[in-house]
Amino acid sequence: MLSPAEMGEYGLLTAALAFALLAIGLEFYSYTLREMVPASPARRTRIIADQITLGVMALLVVGVLVLAAILAGLFPSRLAPWFLLILITEHISLEATRILIITERPVRAYIGVFLRGGIWVYAMAVLMFTTPSTRTLEMVLVWWALGGTLAIAFSAASLSGLPWRELRGYRPDWNAIFAGLRTARPFMLTAAGALVISYVDRFVIDMFVGREALGIYTFYSTILIGLLSLGASVSHQFLPKVISGYTASAEAYRAALRSFFWSLLALALGTIIISGLLMGPMLNVLGLSVYASGIWVFYAMLPGVFLRMMADVPSYALYAARSDSYLLFCNLGAALISTLLNVLLVPIFGIYGAALTGGIASAALLASLAILAQQKIRNYRTEAPALALTGLPTDSDMLYP
Repeated sequence: MLSPAEMGEYGLLTAALAFALLAIGLEFYSYTLREMVPASPARRTRIIADQITLGVMALLVVGVLVLAAILAGLFPSRLAPWFLLILITEHISLEATRILIITERPVRAYIGVFLRGGIWVYAMAVLMFTTPSTRTLEMVLVWWALGGTLAIAFSAASLSGLPWRELRGYRPDWNAIFAGLRTARPFMLTAAGALVISYVDRFVIDMFVGREALGIYTFYSTILIGLLSLGASVSHQFLPKVISGYTASAEAYRAALRSFFWSLLALALGTIIISGLLMGPMLNVLGLSVYASGIWVFYAMLPGVFLRMMADVPSYALYAARSDSYLLFCNLGAALISTLLNVLLVPIFGIYGAALTGGIASAALLASLAILAQQKIRNYRTEAPALALTGLPTDSDMLYP
């Protein structure tokens, strides 16, 4: 219900938020989750306190950068307060979700996810439909912040049983914080590469084509990120099986990957085909003629999304085998390809250049991961159990509202 220009501004805001979330979180969860598994309740509160300390420091740095961007005219001052508020609520609620999962309360964790990125969207849609004056970007940000606040409140209640009073007089453990940053470094770089592939095109389109064209592109790319989220939810279910298979034997490893491949292939093909068939009629029924005028860019983006979904299979194969350096190399390489081709093709072909770039970058990512995964499968050797690993190979803080 937003105009293409406002949708374009929303696209830039969500892209900036995704990178800012990485800057605040620093993928530190890859360290804290591993430490929390064997820890006592009192030790868990100290780990959380250390992470809060790091997050506050990172937030101050991001705040200074936002202020500098406003003074330089690169960021609209009217959106800055909402940007920072949503950044804080997204980060806290996201980390709370991870903590609830690792402390074996997954139902509460995903209720928090629903509050953070689900229920408020439906409430806002009803309000916008019934009250046309509320169809503004600011209204979206108000509800987004409200959803994050509700998620934080629910998560705080869920974690209230931890012995927080024992933190009185506690000072941050800087040795643990620095150790965590060293552990998180490869995960952070890998996540940065994944975010570049997903979001750098929006900045390039805005620079060379314009805000309204970006709005049309954002409209479709947001839908496709939703499809990626659906694929990731399936992939997450197979990760423990792949890790267990790798730990057990070469045949179990291959069997887990085969099951993963065929399941994800069926989902990816099904969602891509259904989306392609339904998008045109849906736009006509809703009367979205402005967005319908650019529907071919949606079709041009579908192959890249399909390839990106399928990249989870070799990615998880390498992750289970502890080949973090391979994951880092492939994601950063694809991010570099995405950046260079967007700069080259968008000025020539507009948003279609961005769609083509997405397909090429995703193909490069899938091909490089598949080649390295095949080598790992052929040269399989029984190693130390990989079950202690935490995190996901590309579990970047992407936004799905």
